[in-house]
Amino acid sequence: MHIHVFDQRLAGYAYLIEKLAIVGIPNWHRSTVSATGTQSIRIRDGYVDEVFRTQYWPGETLGDHLEFALKYDGVNLALLAKIFEKVPTEEITEYIRSKPTGKYTRRIWFFYEFLTDKRLPINDMTTGNYVDALESKDYYTVEKGERSSRHRIVNNLLGTRAFCPVVRKTKKLSELDSAALKKRCEEIVMAYPPQLLRRALSYLYNKEAKSSFEIERVKSTSSRIETFIPQRSERKGTIMMVPLPSECRESKVRYPVPWGGKGGNAS
Repeated sequence: MHIHVFDQRLAGYAYLIEKLAIVGIPNWHRSTVSATGTQSIRIRDGYVDEVFRTQYWPGETLGDHLEFALKYDGVNLALLAKIFEKVPTEEITEYIRSKPTGKYTRRIWFFYEFLTDKRLPINDMTTGNYVDALESKDYYTVEKGERSSRHRIVNNLLGTRAFCPVVRKTKKLSELDSAALKKRCEEIVMAYPPQLLRRALSYLYNKEAKSSFEIERVKSTSSRIETFIPQRSERKGTIMMVPLPSECRESKVRYPVPWGGKGGNAS
């Protein structure tokens, strides 16, 4: 791999953003490669500036920098979508064909077809191990993702093409993960009698009903509200499941969930 003489040069997403004149989509990690000095990292306000040594220079093609970005800058689907809009399909195809079994190359291939809904003129993979679209050690992912035999990729993304958040396992989130928040929430709920929770939810639904009538400029009456609340809960689905102390479980309390979702007995 030939490396030009330079002091410091952008790499990965930073290189692609500048090369393709992309604006408005920052990335949390910015990479540069330096001809002198050692590798260093500077973190400020959640953003990371990392300087790599000369031997990390990926190459001169857009594909080289895409692969570098996935390795070191992380997965930024919004940025990848914009990059794929600007990079010629032929260039992406040629890069993937040059090393079709590489896991980062296959991820580029998968992300391209996932984000653009376009099929590249490349034959399906027939051999090779499956790799995750996202590294589960770095990101929150679906536990059992769908396998794409075409790319030999496990789609463990959290969403679809229409909406797909990518959540990194930052130090702060990892600390919250280990804080047993679910258990604490259950303890708080179990500290109150089910009848009280039912009254609270009924009160919130009553307020929502009145607000909805005001928005529609309809005069609210007791009978209208009483009709509206069960219809509203049925539309949203439903019934909330709350863990209850054993002495309360005989009551089989049922009440609507204001945010929708799976329901059942409060037992």
